[in-house]
Amino acid sequence: MADVRSGVAKINVTLCDGGGVGTGFLVKNDLIVTAAHVVKDQADISVSVGTEIVGAEVLGVDEPADLALLRTARPVDGHVFGFVGNAPELGEEVAALGYPLDADLTFTAGRVSGLNREQTIGTRTVTNLIQTDAAINPGNSGGPLLTLEGEVAGVVSSKRAWVFGTSGPDNYSAEGTAFAVDGRKAALAVESWRNRTAGVAPVSCGTPPAGEASSIAVTVSSNHVEAVNIARSLVFHGQSINLGAYDQAFAVLSPEMQQRMGGLETWRSGLGSSFWRSLDIADVRTSGPELIASVRLRTVQDAGHGPAGQTCSDWALDYVMQWDGTIWRIADSRTPLGPPAAC
Repeated sequence: MADVRSGVAKINVTLCDGGGVGTGFLVKNDLIVTAAHVVKDQADISVSVGTEIVGAEVLGVDEPADLALLRTARPVDGHVFGFVGNAPELGEEVAALGYPLDADLTFTAGRVSGLNREQTIGTRTVTNLIQTDAAINPGNSGGPLLTLEGEVAGVVSSKRAWVFGTSGPDNYSAEGTAFAVDGRKAALAVESWRNRTAGVAPVSCGTPPAGEASSIAVTVSSNHVEAVNIARSLVFHGQSINLGAYDQAFAVLSPEMQQRMGGLETWRSGLGSSFWRSLDIADVRTSGPELIASVRLRTVQDAGHGPAGQTCSDWALDYVMQWDGTIWRIADSRTPLGPPAAC
C-alpha cells in the first residue's frame, strides 16, 4: 500500500473564477491520468506527489469519455500504475484511492456493483462506466480504482447522489453508486496522447496572459507535517497573482489581513507588475495556534515596481499561517532579513 500510494497525485486547479481539487495517478514519472472534468477550464495546474509540488499541463483530453492526461514540468518520484487487460467482473473487489473533500489521501474498499453504466456529468453523458460501491466523494475524481493486484480497473469519474424519480438531488440519497471510466479505455487514450509535444492551451484570465507567466517552481525543504499543505495555499495565491486573478489571491488572506491591506483594490495596486517565479518552504514552526512558514521566494517585475529598481528579487519571508478549517490562510507576512536581494 505504501508503495502504491506514492504514485497518487493531488491535483490543484486554478480557474479564473476560483479553484478546484481532484486526484490523478502516475502512468510514467512525468505523466498523470485524471478525469477531464477535474481540469476543465483550467488556467493553471499544480500537482502534489508525496512532498513534491510541480506544475503540469494538459497533454490530452476527451470530455465525452471524462479522461485527461497531464504532463508534469519535470519527472517526479512515485509508483507508476499499470492498467488491467481484461474487464473487471461483477462482484470483484476493488479499492479507490484519492483526496476527497480536499482531505488527505484516503483508501476506500468495495466491489464492482455494475458494468456498462452511463452517467450524466454536467451536460455530457458518459457511457460504458464501471459502477462500484466503494465510497467516493468530490475530490476523488480522477483517482485510480484498483484491483487486488494493484492494477487500474477504472478512473474514478463521478457518483450519483440522488434517486431517479425524486423531486431533486436533496431527496432520497443514493448510496453505493459511484462510477469509473473503464481502465482499458483509459489505457488506449494514454497511448494516443503520451507522445504529444504540445499541450492544450490553458484558459486566459485576461491580463497578464495565462501560460508561462503563471508557472512557479516549487520545493518543500521542510519536513513539517503541514509543509506541503501550506505550500499548496501559497502556490494557489501566487498562481492567482500571476494570472491576474487578484480577487482569488486576495481570498487566501485571512479576513484580518485583508482589512489591514485596505481591501482588494489597495492591495492589488501595490503588486505592480510582480510575478512569482519560485517558492521554497524552507521551515515551518509552531507559534501558538498559528504556524510560521519561512519561505524563499523569487519574484520578477518591472524596474519601476521592484525594490531599489530590481527586476528580479529574492525574498526571505516569514508567512504567518492560520487554519480556517479548510485551508491555511495568510495572516501576516514579515521580512526578518530585511529587503530582498537582487537575483
